[in-house]
Amino acid sequence: MCGIAGIVHNFVNVEEAKNKISRMINIIEHRGPDDLRAVIGKKFCTATARLAIEKVKEGYQPILSENKRYVLSFNGEIFNYKDIISKHSFLKNKINSEAKLLVKLFELKGINFINEVQGQFAISIYDVIDDKLYLFRDRFGIRPIYYKHNNKTFLYSSEIKSIVAFEEVPPKTSLMSIAMTSLFWSNIGNTTSFKDIFQIPPGNYLIFTKGNVKIKKYWDNPICLTNNKDQVNKNFSYEKFFQLLKEAVNRQIHGEVGFSSYLSGGIDSSVISYLLTQIQKSPIDTFSVAFENKEYDESDAQQSVKKIINSNHFSLKISNKDIADNFEKVINHSECHLFRTAPVPMYLLAKYVKEKGHKVVFTGEGADEILLGYDLFGEAKVRNFWSRSPSSKIRPELLKKLYYYLPQFQNSRYFEITKEFYKKNLKNHDNNFFSHQIRWDQYLMIKSFFNIDDEKYEKKLLENNLLNLMPKNFKNLTMIRKAQIVEIDTLLSGYLLSSQGDRMTMAHGVEGRYPYLDDIFTKELAEISSNIKAPGLKLKNILRQAFIKYLPKSVISRPKFAYQAPEAKVFFDNKKSLLIIDEFVDGLSNQDNLKIDPFLNLIKKFKDTDPNLRQSFRENMAFIIGLSDHLLMKSANKWAKFVPNKKRTIEYVYYE
Repeated sequence: MCGIAGIVHNFVNVEEAKNKISRMINIIEHRGPDDLRAVIGKKFCTATARLAIEKVKEGYQPILSENKRYVLSFNGEIFNYKDIISKHSFLKNKINSEAKLLVKLFELKGINFINEVQGQFAISIYDVIDDKLYLFRDRFGIRPIYYKHNNKTFLYSSEIKSIVAFEEVPPKTSLMSIAMTSLFWSNIGNTTSFKDIFQIPPGNYLIFTKGNVKIKKYWDNPICLTNNKDQVNKNFSYEKFFQLLKEAVNRQIHGEVGFSSYLSGGIDSSVISYLLTQIQKSPIDTFSVAFENKEYDESDAQQSVKKIINSNHFSLKISNKDIADNFEKVINHSECHLFRTAPVPMYLLAKYVKEKGHKVVFTGEGADEILLGYDLFGEAKVRNFWSRSPSSKIRPELLKKLYYYLPQFQNSRYFEITKEFYKKNLKNHDNNFFSHQIRWDQYLMIKSFFNIDDEKYEKKLLENNLLNLMPKNFKNLTMIRKAQIVEIDTLLSGYLLSSQGDRMTMAHGVEGRYPYLDDIFTKELAEISSNIKAPGLKLKNILRQAFIKYLPKSVISRPKFAYQAPEAKVFFDNKKSLLIIDEFVDGLSNQDNLKIDPFLNLIKKFKDTDPNLRQSFRENMAFIIGLSDHLLMKSANKWAKFVPNKKRTIEYVYYE
């Protein structure tokens, strides 16, 4: 695991090249606290900040191929690299690291090498002879890679701040990003939160040569390729599923530095922690967040699992003040507009993991998307059923069964209002995004806080942009499979794996592992019917049934408790956090993307101490996006003025 950065450019001299690549890699040294190394040529530079996990002594990079034609740098893990060595009969004494395996495999197979690689990665390969750069990103977008180019210069890095440090000019934040975050809760496609800086989408690779950029897709989610009618699988068994997941976990026990696991108290992380314990046959270290605010706390569930698996459990208590005090740091690392504060506790938890001596932490992220765990999937089923008889009084009652823990569904007076809100979205049940229309309806209110042009950022237009990014046969999929793909391509890859995942762990030099997104496991699970994964409203039933013998009933039967953190009110709790708000207000006149009066009114409402005055989800979301935009601009100015850490030694290799 590492941070990578590179430049394709005709440099005036070696010193110019050395200075620029040093700035780019030094600013992301937090990703790789073990080694900094750079290869410098007349037309290119590439560098790595290395977090040594596998082949600690031999796995230095960037590396040159034996014939010195290719220069490779790499961020991530290749979980099947030993299998590939055996498959192609490579000499183990020469191919003694993942980086060397990758460059050897590229020599043998060209760009098709990527089809053999299983893991989480961002890979850079520069062809010196053809003056051609290749960049590859893993299938689910676990590891990031950003780029910027013009005809003369191409820049890329694991983080946007490297690109800004090279240019020494702060970029402007993107109104398109604000619109996308307001609607989809994340950026989509190649969009980032900054103008003219892009990301390579998951499952894609980029080629840069002769001033031209081409991006091509090398992978389609198997959810789109198999079992479109969701027929019941005759050869399915819960025992087989248990074994598939255990093998996925085992494949990712990879490296020489040990591992730990997050334990939220939900079934996803509980299963992973249980399997790790079974495989290791000894207690593991588990980590969780506890909230001072009991509304968000899951400590009781965490403790019940801890007792079963007998882990060495570490719990970090988070206060409202902790969230307010660290939000700016989180924006600096996430480098994007956030719509909630939830990444802050994960940032602090990763720091705690590092302080306890770990470099690797397993997580249950991805389970809800792959195994149908979100309420959204059940809601879509109810709405689809209801849409066939819109006048029915019985069918909408199923929403009460799904959302039995929410007051607006149990109080008869409020339910009538809620029902009318749902009913207006029943008409377009043939819409490709029918499953998400309730969630996306909040866009019209949220965008009213921003200078979003109604024509350029119209909801239907943004939805069409997303539709154009979908796989070719997306329109032929079942409603639930469509919903899965949308969740994976928006919230999962753009937020959960990025803002709340890679960027929070790697801020402290900690690598996250995601067994539910294992390449083999997800391919096998795509073959299994959605009706087995979640029959009726029994969400994530496949996981619950497979582990009912091994985990507490309270965990197995526990409904989905969406991980959240206290929202906008945390910034109005004490004098120190109010300074952030004062600075935000003072800067409103300088922010092109935000409407001044709506934000001033919103802030006035948040400052009101009346306990009966509640803020809506939409108001919280708009405020967090707006504050993010302010702090992104502030961070970008710092990146442009970055001064490298002279205490960190960089090893330079000069390409002749």
